[in-house]
Formats: sequence, structure tokens, C-alpha cells
Amino acid sequence: MYKVLIVEDNLEIAKPLIALLNNCGFETEHCMRGNSVLGAFQDFAPDLILLDLVLPVVDGLEVCQQIRRVSDLPIIIISAEASPIIRLKCFELGANDFVEKPFGIAKLITLIETNLKQRKTKRCANIKIDAISENLPKSITSYH
Repeated sequence: MYKVLIVEDNLEIAKPLIALLNNCGFETEHCMRGNSVLGAFQDFAPDLILLDLVLPVVDGLEVCQQIRRVSDLPIIIISAEASPIIRLKCFELGANDFVEKPFGIAKLITLIETNLKQRKTKRCANIKIDAISENLPKSITSYH
């Protein structure tokens, strides 16, 4: 079961989103404040983060940057602030996707599943490459 950390301060959005993801088979954890995300990230160990930008104490851009310093897990921004400049800033800070509020449920689920598949594929590729390279002579695997 994949784990999704939902970072959303608006309970009218968070509660149905949590219910939806739980019904789709995801385990969820919820944070309402930006300053609680790193602790929840460490304790919950999510596979993906859904991140609002407008949060109390620490905003979503700063949270995205903090997470990127320690992990490459997928981050999907969910925000009503969707200007091209904001979107670009999110991607520059390491977000994988951006969904504008209000959003379609099917689109969001598809983005979640796609990002999780891509991460799994990357992990498998790295494992296979590492395993193969361990058995090859050093002269073949080193860079000159």
C-alpha cells in the first residue's frame, strides 16, 4: 500500500481528499501547517506528497525546498495560485507536478499513480544497474 502525505490547511478540501485516497487504497497522513511537514515526513515515510502552497507558518514553496534537500520522492503541488510564474517556481524547487484548484478527481488520481510508477521504475532501474555493474570489471564501469 502506497503512503501519501497530504499537506493542506483547508479541512473542506483535506477531509474529502483523505477519504477519497483511503477508498482508492492509499494510506494517508495529514498536515495542516508547513512547519509540521518534515516531522510527519520522517515519521510517516510517505511515497508521495500532495502539497498546498498557502500554508500557515511555513509556505508550500519552502516545504518543497526542504523536502528536496533530503528526498527525491514525488511532490504534487495542489494550489489555487496557478500563475505561470508560480508554476515555474514550483518546478524549479523540485515539484514533479502541479494541479490547479479546483481539480478533477480522476486527473489527480492519475497523476498520483503515474508519479508513483515513475518512481518505482527509477528505483528498479538503479537497482538493476548497480547489480550489473558490481559484476563487471572496474575498467568497464569507471568513467575516464
